[in-house]
Amino acid sequence: MLGRVSLGCIFCSKIEESQIIKETDSFFLVYDTDPIQVGHLLIISKGHFMNIAEFPFPLLQELILLEQQLIKEIEKLADVLGVTVIQNNGKVMMENTHFHVHLVPRYAEDGFWDNQKIVFHALDEIDLRNRLESTS
Repeated sequence: MLGRVSLGCIFCSKIEESQIIKETDSFFLVYDTDPIQVGHLLIISKGHFMNIAEFPFPLLQELILLEQQLIKEIEKLADVLGVTVIQNNGKVMMENTHFHVHLVPRYAEDGFWDNQKIVFHALDEIDLRNRLESTS
């Protein structure tokens, strides 16, 4: 099950065959067009899902196995210490996109976290913990 397609979505309609590095039944892999590091990749769902919470279980399995395979290969490259995995869900994504995962190769002293500016928001952590503990 690939999910719906949206013609206004750049991932559904603007990715060219020549950009695709690797493809599975439900995902394709491309270089990020605005990378934060050389080798920055995107795993993009072929179906227009807005949130990983919409994924059926087989799609979740396919995604995590693909991530594992790609990370193993990236980490074989000289100087790569590891990979930061960033996943975008729901309303935090850029307009005209859908669910995707960023794979960012990491290097010694790469300054990855140096420019992160976060505006903290109030969150009832006790309520969150209770909700998480009660999920099955």
